[in-house]
Amino acid sequence: MEQTNNPTFRRLVTGIGPDGKSYLADDSRIAAGTLGNFNFWMMRRGDSQGGIETKPQAIPFYPKDGAVIFRIFRLPPSDPNLPAATWNVIASEFFASVGDPSSRADTSRHPLMHTTPTVDYIMLLDGRVSLLLDTGDPIPMQQYDVVVQRATNHTWVNTGSSPATLMAVMIGQKP
Repeated sequence: MEQTNNPTFRRLVTGIGPDGKSYLADDSRIAAGTLGNFNFWMMRRGDSQGGIETKPQAIPFYPKDGAVIFRIFRLPPSDPNLPAATWNVIASEFFASVGDPSSRADTSRHPLMHTTPTVDYIMLLDGRVSLLLDTGDPIPMQQYDVVVQRATNHTWVNTGSSPATLMAVMIGQKP
């Protein structure tokens, strides 16, 4: 990741030419798109090669059934002094912007609790994050810990004082 005020990630995409030889099909920088996500790639059902996504900001928040999205997302540090009403406004705006306010199933533990119509592979790359589920204590994660998130109600809580970076591969499932 390029370390600036507006970080970017380099994406290298390979291809196979008409001669059957591998080549570099794309070499580009990916900047933060919608909601601060760095959308690297999306593959739709039946697309064995995936298509070069020239506009990563156009990638939806959740993939449709059988589609796959690969992204990095960053969580800002939590503000423990933020009033509950402000949290609720932030959460409402967030879920309205992803186009699926119905993903907020049970927010009794945290305003950002949600379900996704996906199976996700999430890895903590840096920072301090806890996974919060419907039951049990928040689960602290360490660098490179992986969560297989299977369409369950959850949220990610940044427990550190700086942004946390996570990698996600999201596979769309029928709701």
